[in-house]
Amino acid sequence: MHLSSSLLFTSALLAGGINASPATNAYRRQGADMRTIIGDTTPVLSNTTAVHFPGSGDFFSVTERWDIYRPPSYQAAITPTTEADIVSLVKMAKQHNIPFLATGGRHGYGTSLGKCQEGLAIDLSHFKDVTIDKQRETVTIGPGVVFADVFPVVSDAGYQVQTGTCSCVGMIGATIGAGIGRLDGVHGLVIDALESVRMVTANGDIVEASKTKNPELFWGIRGAGANFGIITQATYKMHKSMGDIISFDLIYEPEQNVTLFNTVANMYLPPGLTVETIMSYNQTTEKPTLIVSSTYAGGSEAEARRWMQPLLRLNPWYKDIKAIPWKRMSKETALGLDKEVCANSQVFDIYGVNLRRHDANTWVKTFNKLAKFWNEQPAAQSSAVVLETWPNQAVVAVPDSETAYPWRDATTYVMIQMRWDAPGNPVETVADAMGRELRNDYAKTSGYNGLTVYVNYAHGDETPEQMYGRNKLHRLAKLKKQYDPSSVFGFHNPLPTSYP
Repeated sequence: MHLSSSLLFTSALLAGGINASPATNAYRRQGADMRTIIGDTTPVLSNTTAVHFPGSGDFFSVTERWDIYRPPSYQAAITPTTEADIVSLVKMAKQHNIPFLATGGRHGYGTSLGKCQEGLAIDLSHFKDVTIDKQRETVTIGPGVVFADVFPVVSDAGYQVQTGTCSCVGMIGATIGAGIGRLDGVHGLVIDALESVRMVTANGDIVEASKTKNPELFWGIRGAGANFGIITQATYKMHKSMGDIISFDLIYEPEQNVTLFNTVANMYLPPGLTVETIMSYNQTTEKPTLIVSSTYAGGSEAEARRWMQPLLRLNPWYKDIKAIPWKRMSKETALGLDKEVCANSQVFDIYGVNLRRHDANTWVKTFNKLAKFWNEQPAAQSSAVVLETWPNQAVVAVPDSETAYPWRDATTYVMIQMRWDAPGNPVETVADAMGRELRNDYAKTSGYNGLTVYVNYAHGDETPEQMYGRNKLHRLAKLKKQYDPSSVFGFHNPLPTSYP
């Protein structure tokens, strides 16, 4: 989840682009003029498609990002309004070696995206349809849909579906990395709800993928989907509503860190109970703080309180316990910080780590390092560490071979968010070094053989093995070679076309 001095998520971007520097350099060598190329393509685009250049009124609004740390740059942005437009734009970009990113929620923050320079932004914000099929109990969405668009439509129909935690993240972008969230223990990952997709490939072909159509591609999309094309439509299985979510927002004194971390590390989580632990700095009290945001799905408040007793017995100095409708879960949990967290144009230098072993001593160690860092670097006091401890009963019930996602046995997702006020601040060097140091600390005691990371939380410097898993890479590389041999979609934590 994405967090600002308190909470965030994440999630991820539907991104595509051609292989970073080779294509960009080829485009520059050609001396091609973006306006001329687009002008030549315009006759085949629908008359409602909008073209934007830097300095025009809407250029910023269709390219503004959530994270401005090491961002991509564009010479033009195009907002297509039909699937055929997307096909034409992909063919145009490939023909002229133009690097591009296709963007939905624009919440992707991996530094590999920043390798797309002077390229083309394909803005998918027009594709906002959310369609319910009650007979099949499915919801079908377009690539411009964010979680906030899905909650009310699905809920009002009497259903729920897996989502991420922040309302402003693109649903398809989050899905194709796996999609983790508050219903993991009950229903599984977001990819476990995915039934089918329509996709524009690197050649400009439209393909459908599901368990019965192009099943191998469907396998790869569920965990590495940014590598194969632009998804123009995705259909998900919904679940009958379980009723309200019970929310617990708790704040503890920093001196309670040892007791709190040991409690969370050893706490049993039934399928409906999530525990998110946030290490942050309180600008008002001018000292470190510890926040717990928990939710319980599928039971009463009394039942939820019984499961939460280990944390409630620690006597947090702030406590807010309430039942909330599922459709308002993102906006009303975690101290109601969703709006603040979702604000665009912020600096987030993010490192992620998976844990399948909880080592409370490591958590204490990293909290103490952060406290020292906050004291010495006031310009980076908005930095935070988030431990998303999600139950994984429904996640591990799906066989590992079912999807490309390799980390189903993870029990906590760590998001290290190093932050400062604006790009170019001198604190960047020391803050980035601290992020790497904390990542190494968590990886050493993670229960895995070294660093592993949920790909949507990847920084961009990880190896393919650390993101996609050594056991999945041979199969994924074959898919990459089949559908995108020239790495047209190669900016979002790209796969190799051969392995090993």
